[in-house]
Formats: sequence, C-alpha cells, structure tokens
Amino acid sequence: MARLLFFAPVLAIVSAGVVGCTQQSGSSQEPAPPFVFRSLDLNQRRKDGQRDWDLKSPEARYELSSRTVRARQPKGILYRNDRPFYEISAELATVLNDGELVVLEGSVKLQQLKDQNVLIQGDRLVWSPQAARMVIDQRPEALDAESRLISTSVTFLQNTNTLRFRGPTQLLQWKGRRRDGVKPESDIRAADGQWNLDSGDLNVQGPVLASQSEDRQLRATALKGNTRSRHLDLLQPVQLKLGKDKTVIKAGLTRWDYGRQRLTSTVPFQAVSPTAVATGDGFVVDQPTTTMLIPRACRLKQPGEALTAQRCSWNWSSERLIADGDVVLTRSDPEQVTRADRLEGLLGEKQGMRFTAGGQQVKSTLRFKPGTDPMKPGPSRSPVQF
Repeated sequence: MARLLFFAPVLAIVSAGVVGCTQQSGSSQEPAPPFVFRSLDLNQRRKDGQRDWDLKSPEARYELSSRTVRARQPKGILYRNDRPFYEISAELATVLNDGELVVLEGSVKLQQLKDQNVLIQGDRLVWSPQAARMVIDQRPEALDAESRLISTSVTFLQNTNTLRFRGPTQLLQWKGRRRDGVKPESDIRAADGQWNLDSGDLNVQGPVLASQSEDRQLRATALKGNTRSRHLDLLQPVQLKLGKDKTVIKAGLTRWDYGRQRLTSTVPFQAVSPTAVATGDGFVVDQPTTTMLIPRACRLKQPGEALTAQRCSWNWSSERLIADGDVVLTRSDPEQVTRADRLEGLLGEKQGMRFTAGGQQVKSTLRFKPGTDPMKPGPSRSPVQF
C-alpha cells in the first residue's frame, strides 16, 4: 500500500507496493512513467493541528513532472472543529500542484453529516483547499428534506458553511417531505442568491416569480427568509394572483409562511377582482381554506356599492364575505346607507347580504332622486336582509 500525506505545500510519498514506477537506463529523454498506487490516502491538517480534510482512493497515479495525482472513486471527509462535517465523493479526482487545486468529476456529492443533512451535488467540482472554497459549475443542486435548489453555478464556502449560487435559479418545495418525481407544491424562479446552512438565512435577488398551482402565482423584486423557520419575506412591490378569476393583490413587504401555506402583510394593499376592489391595512391569506382576512380598515367597492368595516374575511372560491365592526354599506341608485355591526353575504351581482347588529338595531336610510317614483322598479341590487 502506498500512502500520500499532504501538508501544503509539501507532498511526501511513501511508496510501499508501488506498481510500474521503475525506469530503464538510457531513457532519460522520455517522461518518467507515473507512480501507480493500489490505494491512496491524502490528509490535510490546519495550522493548529486539527484535521481539515482527507481523501482516499482505491487506485491512483502520481505524475512527478506535473505534480499531479489522478485518483479513481475518491471518497473523503471535511472536518469542522476536528469532527467529520461533510462526506465527499466522485468518480474521478485530479489533484494539481501537490494539492493547490482538486478537481472532482462525475456524480460529485457533498453530503452534510449532521444538522439539516443538506446534499450538494453536480457533475464537476473545483476545490481550492487553501481558500476553503468549492465551485460546482456543472449541473449543481442543493437538496434538503423539503426542497431542491437548482442553479447555474454553486460556490460552497467551507469556513462559513455558506452556499452562493448564480442564476437563473429554481427553488422547488414540497409539503412535508421532498418527493422526487412528484410535482412540488411551489416552484420559485429567481436570480443570484446566498444560503447559510448554519443559520438557515436565505437571500435571493429578483425578479422573483413563484407558482403554487395554475391559479396561484406571486411576483416580487427579491426575497429573503430562513429555511429553519420556514418563511420567506417577499420584497416590494409584491403581486399575488389568487383564484381562477385571477384576483390580483398589489402589496408591499409580504411574509410567506410556506410551512403553513400562509401569506401575511402589515402594510396597505389593494386587491382587484372581476367583481370588486378591496383595500385595507394589511392582510392574511390562508391558502388551504382559500380565505383572505383584512384585519384593519377594510374597504370594498363594486359597481354601485361601497362597504367599510373594521375587518373583513373573504373566500375567493365561494365569494363569501363577512364584515365585522362599524359596517357601513353605501349604494348609489337609489341612495342607500345601511349601518350594522356585522354583514354576511356574497360578492357579485344579484347576491344576498345579511346584516346583524349584536342586539342593536340595523339602520338603513334611503334617498331617492327628485322626480323618481320609489315604487317603480329600478336597477337590480342584492337584497338586504335584517
């Protein structure tokens, strides 16, 4: 067995069991044949003596003239605080200039051994051990239990346990657990970004386009979030499309809690549907129940009608609306103002609305234009029930 011990910049070779390394006299003009080892073990330690990394191979060749090692089926360990942190493997390894650069090719895998068990993989990895930097520039991917990140190029910084990726970037997310071959719950397209695997902090440059289904999409200028707390903050301006009728919400900073499938904003917004326009000071969109809550300063307008309330709840699948607190419904023809504590109804034309007042009276005022016969049928309006 031959063993290579690498302590940059010196490469020492112990050549017991070396195959094909002799050279005939008189052939000095020919390049020396490579040293062939039945097994190879490269080790690197830090200045403080702690283990940095090691790399093993069942067969390797060392070319003395170019100071190059070529190894088959390499496997190794990256250490952190002298403990195994990542396992690395590939089909081929080329160690250049006595370890200044290591190139891994073919089914390259960098597997986190603890914590989130993130797997970083690709077809080629260029490793600079002195800089503690790895670049995967062919088909790079990063996978955890719930998601898959695909980008043009991925740089892994060992000292900070950080991934930097260059776009275009695609982030696929599944509910509960990643299921390869099954359509993900969300598909996010963006540009460059950075993901710290220790803290979970994720920052991605835009424009950002996310699709959750055929009837739910969102756009943002950028996003930042945390994969440990399972949330993404969408940076303004933000645009959401909900429902088959493509209701559009225009908003500012919005938090996407993808673990609970919920979108939340605390700043003013506007929602436009084919039947109405809604505004308010913030919103909560609960995707499993197809419900949008406006917790403050709810305002709703549709042709000939306007509604204000302290808060509103709207289901975009059923068009059901519930308004609470100082509810005022105003109609233009005939002029009608109805005040109540609560309203329940359906949006759209010819839909009913029911008012309640919590033990108090529901008040409604009608005013007709001069010369109008109040008994003559006018434009159709939603019936009001008390």
